[in-house]
Amino acid sequence: MATKGRLAIIAGGGELPHIGMSEALAAGEDPLFLGLIESDFVPREHSARTIPVHITQVGKILKTIQKEKISRILMLGKVRKDLLFQKLKFDLKALSILARTINRNDYPIFLAIADEFEAMGVKVISQKIYLQSLLLPEGRYTPKKFSSQEIKDIDFGMFYAEKMADLDIGQMVVVCDESVIAVEAVEGTDETIKRGGQYTKKKGDAVVCKSPKAKQDDRFDLPTIGIHTFQMMLESGCKTLCIREGETLVVDPKTAIEFATKHKLNFCVLGKSGSKVLNGNQKKIP
Repeated sequence: MATKGRLAIIAGGGELPHIGMSEALAAGEDPLFLGLIESDFVPREHSARTIPVHITQVGKILKTIQKEKISRILMLGKVRKDLLFQKLKFDLKALSILARTINRNDYPIFLAIADEFEAMGVKVISQKIYLQSLLLPEGRYTPKKFSSQEIKDIDFGMFYAEKMADLDIGQMVVVCDESVIAVEAVEGTDETIKRGGQYTKKKGDAVVCKSPKAKQDDRFDLPTIGIHTFQMMLESGCKTLCIREGETLVVDPKTAIEFATKHKLNFCVLGKSGSKVLNGNQKKIP
């Protein structure tokens, strides 16, 4: 059942905004898209519920929120990190927010924007509220059991992926034989996987690890994977993907895991039980 007050989804690229919209409508919400033009957001069948906005024009976004009587904000979708380094025209409100951040990494900027909304009495809600179906329990979701070296690489890689996330550098590392091969930064997931595979393709057993911060703020930037992630792994020669239970979104998990299985890629979700459970029975999609 919908909570009192109208919901706005600040929508970047990809599938997440549309999944969030569908789930919100099913829950009885009257949601609105604030579609980020710089993220190439496409409203699809929801054009009547969409107001295009520029990510650089925060003052106009705040006025739109007031005009539409928005009481809650859900932030979903891809926002390119390199936008900060392009010649874009930021309005005074955006510049004042950037001036208050301790640095230009993702988390301080997201937090400063959320604080601006909260100061207006608008609550920024958890991404998990309408994306619960994209969170998978711990276990191995592909048929092949892991070798002892793969288990070591999973533990090693997830440790360093979390450390990189805590430092607000990126959420992904690619490892092989307990050595870090590639670390995600501004270039994003695809390029990190390509780079990791470039150095390990002949060996063919690189492990891709994606992790949130140890204390992730689930209002924004939850790690996300999907079939495209596996497609990039297949192209680059990376073999295994590991994510964190309850903190990583899997877009269309059934299709993604079917693709991974078909192409003999490995996929697992690491939880509180640790890697010792990964070679148990193959997990099925809930």
